Amino acid sequence: MRSILPLLSAYLVASVAAKKGSSDCYDLDSIDRSLRDSHCEQPLFVTFAPKTEEYTLIDNICITYFPLPDNPDTFQIYYSRVYCDGSNDITSLIGTQLEIGVSRIADPYCTLTETTFGYAGCDTYLVYRCVNYGACVGEESKTNVFGISPLCRSIGLSCLHKVEEIVSENGLPEQEFYVFPMKLPNRCVNQQLCLQPPNPFFNTLHPGVTLV
Repeated sequence: MRSILPLLSAYLVASVAAKKGSSDCYDLDSIDRSLRDSHCEQPLFVTFAPKTEEYTLIDNICITYFPLPDNPDTFQIYYSRVYCDGSNDITSLIGTQLEIGVSRIADPYCTLTETTFGYAGCDTYLVYRCVNYGACVGEESKTNVFGISPLCRSIGLSCLHKVEEIVSENGLPEQEFYVFPMKLPNRCVNQQLCLQPPNPFFNTLHPGVTLV
């Protein structure tokens, strides 16, 4: 794990000077929000995402952020997913800020750009995620828009309508969203994990891991 983190961190720092998205990404105007804001407000929860077969199996997704010791502007980010059957898995990525509202997220297999482009007024920020490189699991859609919130509760219909309005105003194609029910207890990671090979960035939760 330690040998991979410096390589990813170096790549992310180098990419700051690069174009913020590929030619296949939508060029959206970002709002004033940073990874530091997310770190300060954590844990965050994904309130909605594109309606796919995979997402409809999930009850809640918790996101937590840990600054790297040698670079406080770069974060190790954990996505802890609780499925409707009660099972749980964790994905880990590295993220750094390109500019306000725009961040570069990566693991050993793919690189993404995330743009925070709206606020729905129901404690939910809208994030557009675009694949820059590699094969990213769950990123088949060119218009992957999802919501994040510091509140672990499902959003209502009026909030979802506001989300759809913001998406339309930004010129993104109309799409169907899945609202996460958040009925089961979340399994937020509140301390950094030492995940073992073969894949150090994706693993199931082991007994004894401290969770929120």
